[in-house]
Amino acid sequence: MVKCSFMLSCENITCIRGDKRLFGNLGFCLAEGALLLLKGPNGSGKTSLLKILAGLLEPDSGQVLWNGEPIAHNGRFRRDLMLIGHKSAVKLECTVHENLSFWAKLYGTEMLVPAALAFYDLGIFRDTRAGELSAGWRRRVALARLVVAPCRLWLLDEPTNFLDDAAVTLTASLIESRVQQGGIVVAASHIMNSAIAAHTLFLGDFCNPAGREAAAQDLYPMAQDTAPCLRLAQD
Repeated sequence: MVKCSFMLSCENITCIRGDKRLFGNLGFCLAEGALLLLKGPNGSGKTSLLKILAGLLEPDSGQVLWNGEPIAHNGRFRRDLMLIGHKSAVKLECTVHENLSFWAKLYGTEMLVPAALAFYDLGIFRDTRAGELSAGWRRRVALARLVVAPCRLWLLDEPTNFLDDAAVTLTASLIESRVQQGGIVVAASHIMNSAIAAHTLFLGDFCNPAGREAAAQDLYPMAQDTAPCLRLAQD
């Protein structure tokens, strides 16, 4: 099999929730070492798109590919994926150390737990139950999974929720390091920007599929029988 030059590809994705079409004919391709920021107001479909990319929500049309293969029933994709939702989703009855150890054991990276604790200044809460922490500290625990999980694809939904300025800076540096190491990061965020080269996808641009098709053809001329695809690979 010939290896795909783009690791993550979205092809003609349409998402309808209830009677509302959130976006249609959405497409992009990302190579290794790419950062994509999803922008748009609440309700524009950022979370839905992340769920589609993670394989948790079936699109109404189109498909998502990982290294040229559909993500459905794709074991390699599952191993390469780390999803951090807008809720921290930590085990409240477990300590901070137990939460991180759980994830580390899945990847055989127990040796990285101390580094994860240190990175987010969680050492003082090592033996504290997550349920006793504030929302901001619980968010740090959730994001510390990224340190112990060597995944090639990070999908992050509002990763800076509840974080103070110091933690926002730490998170931005962690994301940039992952990208510089060849990982792919897709993040929905109202406030996060990046010091490194990043692509931005505005969900509102895909509310009118016909208009977006014309714009895509102007920016990225392609054969008429090829589906429009906003190519967002790193230069």
